[in-house]
Formats: sequence, structure tokens, C-alpha cells
Amino acid sequence: MATPLELLKFNLQEKQYPYFDDVDLITLLESNDNNLLKASWKGCLLKANADDGVSLSSLKVDSNRDYWLNLAKQYEIEYKSSPEYKNSGYSGYKNFMRRADGQ
Repeated sequence: MATPLELLKFNLQEKQYPYFDDVDLITLLESNDNNLLKASWKGCLLKANADDGVSLSSLKVDSNRDYWLNLAKQYEIEYKSSPEYKNSGYSGYKNFMRRADGQ
């Protein structure tokens, strides 16, 4: 069985597109409640933000930004349909607000 770190590397395709070191990946996991799907989603977003195309005279390397955003969307959908997310009680909406006068 693979470790969460190895699975995160696989999900973020670190062999083919290295960007993070192990410390970064561990931090990414820990900052996302050790949830692999959530960390994968956020990691893809980080890769999309960092991935820019390069153009040097006649040489042009296209950006993979859209690829990472599409992959991030897949992980977001998987995360938000997971039992862990559904049982967290987080809906994204405030159901109540406190009064400004504190009463």
C-alpha cells in the first residue's frame, strides 16, 4: 500500500511534471487536513498558477495551465462528493450572523 505522500505525488504527476519537493508535499497534505483529494485539488491549483508558457525567439513552449485547472476541477468534485466533506457540516454558506451590538 502506498503512503499518502506517494499517492499525492502520483495524483500531482510529480514524475512527469516535478514542481514540489517532499517537504512541500507533506506541508500541502498537513495544511489540508491530511485529506488526499483536497491536497491534490489545491496542489493542481498551485501548479496551474506557476505554469506559464515560455517563448524564446523561434522556440515556444505552451503552458499546461488549462490541464492543471481541469485536473484540479476533477479532484474538487471528488473531494466535495466524499463522505468526509459531506459530514463536515461545511456548506459554504453562513446560516446566521451575529448582531453588531453584541446582543
